[in-house]
Amino acid sequence: MSQLVAPSQKPVRPTNLRYFVLASLLVITAINYIQRNAMGPAATTIERALSLENWQLDLILGAFFWSYTFLQVPSAWLAQRWGPRRALSLFAAGWSLTTLACGLAVGFADLYLIRLLLGALQAGIFPCATLILAVWYPPTQRGLASALLNSCMLLGGAAGTLLTGLALGPFGWRGVFVLYAIPGLLWAVWFYWWFRNRPQEHPAVNAQELALLAPAAPEPTTTTSSTAPRPTVSWLVLLTSIPLLLLCTQQFFRAAANRLFDSRLPTYFEQERGQSVEQAAVLASWPQIFGIVGGIVGGVLSDWVLQRTGSRRLARNGVAVSSIAIGMGFYLVAYLLTDVSLAALFLSVGFFFFCFSSPCGYALTLDIGGRYLGVVFGLMNMAGNLGAALYVSTTMSLVNLGGWNLALGVWLSLHVFAILCWLFLDPSETIGEPSSSRSSL
Repeated sequence: MSQLVAPSQKPVRPTNLRYFVLASLLVITAINYIQRNAMGPAATTIERALSLENWQLDLILGAFFWSYTFLQVPSAWLAQRWGPRRALSLFAAGWSLTTLACGLAVGFADLYLIRLLLGALQAGIFPCATLILAVWYPPTQRGLASALLNSCMLLGGAAGTLLTGLALGPFGWRGVFVLYAIPGLLWAVWFYWWFRNRPQEHPAVNAQELALLAPAAPEPTTTTSSTAPRPTVSWLVLLTSIPLLLLCTQQFFRAAANRLFDSRLPTYFEQERGQSVEQAAVLASWPQIFGIVGGIVGGVLSDWVLQRTGSRRLARNGVAVSSIAIGMGFYLVAYLLTDVSLAALFLSVGFFFFCFSSPCGYALTLDIGGRYLGVVFGLMNMAGNLGAALYVSTTMSLVNLGGWNLALGVWLSLHVFAILCWLFLDPSETIGEPSSSRSSL
């Protein structure tokens, strides 16, 4: 009598939907940076078309960062209050419509107000992304996820710089802004339909992936209905946290230093190095392309050091300090070179190393943000964009005062101050928890 043999069952694999969630964030990040950075390479064209002074365009460029800066914390609160699915969809649709409105501007006043509104609506992207990564990614994969997010910022910046320079001729500056609005609107509709705030709510996630995503620490509180308890924030705890202060301060200086590459580097190549608009746009895109790879390498390196040594100080602080210092060395060589292409290449290599520091900052925020993560990230990003706003708003004033030598000297000093902040930053303390609750890392 034959026996019935049960067929062998293959183990069920995780659905890995978190990778698709990350991919959706990477796409909207690239779109976001294409839209916000389109103004840089079009700056001189818009100046001529609207009869603007260069100081007026400085104010227009800086307007984005002022509203973007001071709405970081309100946007983070809204993201936690509404849930990132609804918040990010609304933000993306709003900033895309505002990008379209940039192409309809007729003078200084309306273009300034449009850029203010663009910054206000784009302020919510990274608080939303941080809340999503904290729930959809385990701690051991957050460094690389942060690095990929940072690299897509640079990818969008490079694409915005390069594509705008090439598209100004056939489409005009107004047509460029209209074209850039369309992908963001399409993404917003799709994301609201497809995404869910928590893996448990998504029908495509299986039990195996849920087990992988079980958080190692309490996830940040989000609410999705008026009856749910609202997240509370102890402002006294946050405002007296030395690690948070230093985390925000290093971001202030690093973000300000970043802005040369995606705002006024094309102008530098035009004015100081004698390049055409198209040539300047191409050369200014090189550093951002190198930075895309640099951010990924930095994220992998930081996670590798953390796994090998168990030390956040080495993995986050050490990698960040080394990368900024090496980047400065290449910048100094680029300044001394007379060959424009070679100088752009050395700038690009320097930015490659500098970008190692970006995932260190974001990963450390995820590491030590604790139950205040959304607001902590909002405060850090607010500080960074305050630095960006100040730098972008004063660049041409510095040039008018003392030439590009003064402007570049101030820019290099920002790197030194960022290094000092990283040297004194204690990465072992979870913000909002007593010292006795510090992690062993």
